[in-house]
Amino acid sequence: MLIDGHNLLYALRSRFAVHLLDGHPGAVAREALVEQLVGVFDKPGHEVRVYFDGGRARTEQRSAQVWVIYPGGAGDQRADRAILTALREQVGPDAAAPNAAEHASVCGAIEPAATPIVVTRDIRLAKRARRRGATVIDPAAFFAECDAGRLL
Repeated sequence: MLIDGHNLLYALRSRFAVHLLDGHPGAVAREALVEQLVGVFDKPGHEVRVYFDGGRARTEQRSAQVWVIYPGGAGDQRADRAILTALREQVGPDAAAPNAAEHASVCGAIEPAATPIVVTRDIRLAKRARRRGATVIDPAAFFAECDAGRLL
């Protein structure tokens, strides 16, 4: 499961409002998101990678299942590029099954060893991720499943 971290925080501003700085996600909001994910994915079965744009490249393993990845570099969309690179490494450059990503339910898509999942509301990233064989889930639908306990 590959999560577009800043995109998720912006998409779910109301959920993370107390952690935002002048309406924007900073370190406190990022940490709040990661802590929620660590709490949800506390059993073996899912690998969750949260990608954030950041100046210095680094990876932090926050639990047995959750990693935080800052791809580093310069320019916009660094996290998006890192997500697409990870998909290419997992499934190849154009492994999309015809319409499979469009028709998968959230709950049915989030299973261990299933096709890669990308959590984003970014239309461009979603389109490119689907072309690489991923199922794309909107952040609100993703957290609805998390809150309902249907991801384990």
